[in-house]
Formats: sequence, structure tokens, C-alpha cells
Amino acid sequence: MQLQDYIAILTKRWWVILLTALAAAVAAYGVSKLQAPTFRAQVVYLVLANRTDQGLSLTLRNQMNVYRELVLQPDALEQISQQIQLDVSGERLLRDVFVRPQPDDQKIVIEADHRFQAQAQAITEAIGQRLEEEVNRINANLEGTDRINVTRIQSARLIGVRPNTRINVLAGFILGAVVGLLLAFVLEFLDDTLKNSADVERFVGITTLGTIPTIDP
Repeated sequence: MQLQDYIAILTKRWWVILLTALAAAVAAYGVSKLQAPTFRAQVVYLVLANRTDQGLSLTLRNQMNVYRELVLQPDALEQISQQIQLDVSGERLLRDVFVRPQPDDQKIVIEADHRFQAQAQAITEAIGQRLEEEVNRINANLEGTDRINVTRIQSARLIGVRPNTRINVLAGFILGAVVGLLLAFVLEFLDDTLKNSADVERFVGITTLGTIPTIDP
């Protein structure tokens, strides 16, 4: 097929592409609206050593993962759930909580999902407080210069809501357009009729000498 053939197909069956894209966008919108929203809250802590030392800096990177494991335990999350009256087990809460150490930036990011925004923020705040308590407990057994301090630099705030209807609709439209494009070429491939003299000359190989016009009675 030549370039003009592709252009002809697109010109001829543009409505198939557009209709499929619109149908997919409407479907994505409907699915998004049927889903219950989930809110994600975030708290950020800065992690700093009491002194500048290469060895302590390496310890700091490893210690961040230790802090993460201390707060991401079912028993610890169970206590947090009871503290803020969530009535959710620690095992269940574990699926909605994310603690991400970022050693290069010397940060620990705490995120939590919940169907209520206030509860999502309360979870991240409570986990942050638990993190501070665990760090203070460890520091109590260390000399002052060997201690690692955590400081909250961002209070709990909303960072996202799922599903994102706008993005889902856009993604549905693009996917629908791609499917519609494929469908247009499939329909063209299945259509083996000759519609004009150009088709006869191209596919049959016979030169058209004349045509019989259609007379409107």
C-alpha cells in the first residue's frame, strides 16, 4: 500500500476511529465514577547525623532501612490503628502504608492511602510520630556525636486522589483511537468490492475505457 492509500482509508473511515475513541473515553469515565475515591497523604522527614563523618554517613543510609522496618511491622501498625481509632488490623493497614527511604536526599517519605482524606493524613502523622519515637529510643543508647536525628519538614498533606478521572478519560480516548485505527484498516482489508474505475485499473489491471453514469429517475 502506498501513502495515499493510507490517507484514503483514514479519510474514508475516520468516523470509525472517532466513534471508538469516544466510546472508550465514555467507558473510562463511567468506570472512574463507579470506583470509590482513594486519598493519598504524605509526610516527609529529614534524616541527619550529628556529625560529618564518612563512616557515620554510611551508617545513616543503612539505618534508614532499619527505621522503615521498625514502623512497618503489623504490631506497630496495629497500635497506630487503635491510637487513631481506625478499627483496621495491622496486617490490613500494611497494604496501604508506604515508607520510602531516600538516602541520597537524606529523607524518609511516609505515604498512606485511605478512602477518607482526614484518615489518610492521620495515618501518616501517627506513623511519623512512631518513627520519631523509635529514633529517640535508639539514640538514647548512643553517644551524642553518634546520634541520628529525624526532623519533620513536611506535615501531612494530600498529594493525590485515585482514580484520576481526567487521566483515565484521556488514556481511554487514546487507547480507543488506536483500536479504532486498527479496526478501520481491518474493515478496509475485509472490503473486497471495487467502487470506482481507479480500483478496477489497480486491482484488475484493466484500463477503463468508459463508465456508465447513474441516472436519477
